[in-house]
Amino acid sequence: MSAPDPTDRPALALTTDPRLDAAVQAGWAAWETAARAAGPARVAAWLAHRVGDPAFRREARPAAAAFLDAAGADERAEALLELAELAEAADDLVADTLWEGVLAAGRDSQDADTIVEATGRLAAIAEAHGDPLAAAEYLLDFLNWRRQAGNASDPEAVEIAFEEVVRLAEADGARREAALFAYRQAAFARLVEVDDERAVTGDWEEDAAPYASWA
Repeated sequence: MSAPDPTDRPALALTTDPRLDAAVQAGWAAWETAARAAGPARVAAWLAHRVGDPAFRREARPAAAAFLDAAGADERAEALLELAELAEAADDLVADTLWEGVLAAGRDSQDADTIVEATGRLAAIAEAHGDPLAAAEYLLDFLNWRRQAGNASDPEAVEIAFEEVVRLAEADGARREAALFAYRQAAFARLVEVDDERAVTGDWEEDAAPYASWA
């Protein structure tokens, strides 16, 4: 999923680290590479400039160091989540990029809670920028991940994702798709009511084809 189009928001003055500025425009993978080259002190200083508060550097540096020094997938996901939450004080482009990192780390660690949190934040940013389709696609990606063999989550996370997809489809004028996902949501809810194992793990659909958006 691509980051929000930077042309959709006001131009920002370059900070003290143009490489990080350029990288955040290119998405998570590019920014992670630039951040590892820069180190935690420069990353924290860069975030402080994006936030517009020099004192923010002291708060951001431990989180940046924890992310860059993380040894395992779980530790990396936890550190990135903390850094992304701090980055929400900056502009949406920074927040979007770091939540993409949290999502990637959650997938690496197979941690459903991290994936759900990142998915919700990314969908909210996309919707705030007037793109309900992009917001729904994050949620559909989560539902498709959850349907894969071996993946599990709280059934409530699935039900909420369905509700949001239906709402976003209606907001985008996709009434046919809204009705389709409402039907799928109702079918899933019946599995929850009877404590079917598929409400917790694995694919609950007879058709293994992944869910598609209305694009």
